[in-house]
Amino acid sequence: MRKLERPKVGQDFSAHVKAAKSAVETAVKAGKSPEFAAVWGNFKEDFAKAQLGKCGFCEGQVLGLQFGDVEHFRPKAEISELDDSGLESCGRELPWTYRIAGRVLKSGQRATGYWWLAYEWHNYLLSCEICNRQWKGNLFPIAGDRASGPDALEREQPLLLSPFDDFDPAEHFEFGRLGEVRGCTDRGRATVQTCGLDRTSLRVARYPTARAVHEYMDALATDISEPEVLWVLRGIQDAGIEQRPYCGMVRAIFCKRSGLEWEKLGSLIAALSARVPARKMLSLPMGQ
Repeated sequence: MRKLERPKVGQDFSAHVKAAKSAVETAVKAGKSPEFAAVWGNFKEDFAKAQLGKCGFCEGQVLGLQFGDVEHFRPKAEISELDDSGLESCGRELPWTYRIAGRVLKSGQRATGYWWLAYEWHNYLLSCEICNRQWKGNLFPIAGDRASGPDALEREQPLLLSPFDDFDPAEHFEFGRLGEVRGCTDRGRATVQTCGLDRTSLRVARYPTARAVHEYMDALATDISEPEVLWVLRGIQDAGIEQRPYCGMVRAIFCKRSGLEWEKLGSLIAALSARVPARKMLSLPMGQ
């Protein structure tokens, strides 16, 4: 996961959702279970563009490979909770399938979700179908009391991270060289568990990039020449450009292992490039 900038509200969004929003409010006031017209799907393009076609949770490619979902960050209809007796209750991905085994939910579920956010732009993001439908579903972990209405929302303390939150992914997640991920904070752990971010299929998908970036960082810790350092830094930068799948992982590995902010990498490359003649780069890649 990496921090993203939320797209601007679509010009016709309010008018487009007005009738559906009104119908939900009327049903709730009458004590009935609301039905939600799925008009948010018409704005998938806005979020796909803002997220460069990638899932807001796992960073996997959505656009071009699957339909993807406009996900409600806070569930609109019902709320479930994971059993908190241990990591095993979070479940595991069955080999060569999207199905989950061993996922344990607390008995019962809250029949009313965050219905008043069903047609709010700030509650949407683009998600892959596996993160959304198979893992997150109606889950929304919090610390403390859950908001029962719009007035109490500001006091609620979400544990699930959104890519549109103001946060540093390197503070919440740590990625190993095999593509595995663990949460380093309560919010990081809750996000990994809720969205299945350490599932086997994702580890396999992340593995080539994770291994390469860790090996780049290993090389920087050895006695290599300035041209080799420049080559390594450029490799890390290329793997972490925002168009790449799992660029948030790349940036988190670099920041965690170097102690530097990602934005510093460009300055380092510029400074080294000014000192390393182009002809010295001809003998690279490293080891040749």
